[in-house]
Amino acid sequence: MLSSTKLLSCAAATALLVTAAPARADWDGDDSSSGSRNRWNDLRLEGDVGFLIGGMGIGDLGGFAGGIETSLGVRRDRLALFGSYDLLSVGDSPSSTTEPNAPDPVRGYMQRAGADLRYSVGRFGGDDDSSVRGDLWLAVGAGGEVIQWYDGGKLHRRDLSFGFGGQATFRVGREKKRYIGFHYALKALIANAPGAKNQDPTCAGPCDEPTPPVPYDMGVFFHFGVVFGR
Repeated sequence: MLSSTKLLSCAAATALLVTAAPARADWDGDDSSSGSRNRWNDLRLEGDVGFLIGGMGIGDLGGFAGGIETSLGVRRDRLALFGSYDLLSVGDSPSSTTEPNAPDPVRGYMQRAGADLRYSVGRFGGDDDSSVRGDLWLAVGAGGEVIQWYDGGKLHRRDLSFGFGGQATFRVGREKKRYIGFHYALKALIANAPGAKNQDPTCAGPCDEPTPPVPYDMGVFFHFGVVFGR
C-alpha cells in the first residue's frame, strides 16, 4: 500500500514546480487579468502544529484516539505538499464498568510518519494587497504506523489518509513577510486490519451465508491547528 508514497511525493513535487501562478479569489479560475505578481502565489515554506481527536480501530480493538500532529512542507498557491509526524494514544476505550475483576482496556501509543498532498478547491481573498486569505482544501496521503502496546508488543503497518478542511492565513510584517493562521479539518486513516486474511468467514447473527471479516481498519479524526510560514 505504501508503494504509492513515492509516486505521490514525486508527482506532488513536480506539480509544485510547474503550477501556474497568480489567480484571483474564486473557485475554479487560475487566470488573472492583471500581469502583476501576487506574492500569495509564491512558493513558500509552510507548517503547522495541531491536535487530532477521534476514534480508531486496530483489529478487534477500537475506541478513543487522540494526540498531536506536526507537519512541514511547501506551498504554491493552491497546491501544498507536507511531511507529517503524529503521536497518538490508541486502543480500547476505558471501561465504564465498576466490577473489581473487569480487565483493563488494552491501550498503547502510535507513531506515524507520512506525506500529504493538499489542493485548494476554493479560495477567498489573497489579492496581492490583501492581508488575509481563506482556503477550502482536499487532502490525500500515505504513511507508516508503529503501534507500541503498553503491556508489550508492536504493530507495524502502512496506511492511506484522506481529508478535507478549511484554512485562514494572515500575512504579517512589512519588509520580510510572514504567514500565520489556523486550520480545521476532518481526516481519515485506512490501514490493513491485522490478522484479517487468516480469519474464516463467520455469522454474527442468524444468516445463511457467512462473510469474511472486514480487511481494513479505519480512524476518523477532527484535526485543528496553528499554521505558520515564510
